[in-house]
Amino acid sequence: MLHQFIALIVLTHFDRAQSSPGFNCVPTGTCQAQSGVTLNRRIFTRGNPCPTGELPCLPIQTSTTCGKRNVTAIQPHDGVATHGAWPWAVYITNQTGFCGGGVLISPNTVLTAAHKVSGNRDTPNLIGVYVGVHSPKELGAKLNVSRVTVHPRFNMTNFFNDLAVLHLATAVTPLPQQLVNLVCPPTAAMSFVGQTCTVAGWGQSSFTVHDAPIAQQKQVHVKIVDADTCYQSMSHQSLLGQNVNMYLDPIGEICAGGEGSRDSCTYDGGSPLVCYVNNAHYVLAGVVIWGKGCGQPGTYGVYTSIPNYANWIQSVIAP
Repeated sequence: MLHQFIALIVLTHFDRAQSSPGFNCVPTGTCQAQSGVTLNRRIFTRGNPCPTGELPCLPIQTSTTCGKRNVTAIQPHDGVATHGAWPWAVYITNQTGFCGGGVLISPNTVLTAAHKVSGNRDTPNLIGVYVGVHSPKELGAKLNVSRVTVHPRFNMTNFFNDLAVLHLATAVTPLPQQLVNLVCPPTAAMSFVGQTCTVAGWGQSSFTVHDAPIAQQKQVHVKIVDADTCYQSMSHQSLLGQNVNMYLDPIGEICAGGEGSRDSCTYDGGSPLVCYVNNAHYVLAGVVIWGKGCGQPGTYGVYTSIPNYANWIQSVIAP
């Protein structure tokens, strides 16, 4: 049986824009982010200035403040996170209480796993969003949700397309703050395979210990693996066996972890998996969705691949 990742298991010790004046002519359908800039289609009122089959793309520089942390003396090891180390991490509640994590992607939108919030599409007022949280005992002000947008092809049975956007009734401003900031979005072409990235949340400390939300936000560093490696692991008879193709999406999902006791876990669903890019800023690679148990050696946690959904996300949050 699949288990929703609704927490972080960390059993190891703590040691462990400004618009550019010019534009590029690119083939139709290929206007997307490249080389650290977001290429944004523009409407030209005087006709298409590009050759037949091409359209204009205007480069817009990526925000210089997204993906930055504004606290110092950050604890770098697996274990309890430094308060403010992951300022885009969001704590989410609904009518059941704590229900999982999310990530602040714009001043008025939060990205999370669809399986966490799909039941509240008609009752967004029952969702609570909290930013800048370290301890659940000190949540701070509740941010109200005005609308829930679930990916149109979300499948609750196998968690394919497991992604949703929470539209906040009031924007988080100003940004950045010491404990709150936006994560940087990935481009559709980005791959994080082979990179060690970080996931943080308030979920269970192990699969059998029902202690979510934990007393303080935890973090764990996990390596992202390629689809074939994840497939070979998940197709083991003790995991998914012959059902691997039914539950593992090599396009819309990425896998990370595989080391004993280093994993996300139950109640971490929707929490962000972020990678440090170009020694400059953190970029959102995935959000926690599911796994088989927690922290089993050779078994990977599964995350929605954010680059695969970059265009859909932008279409949802566009003004």
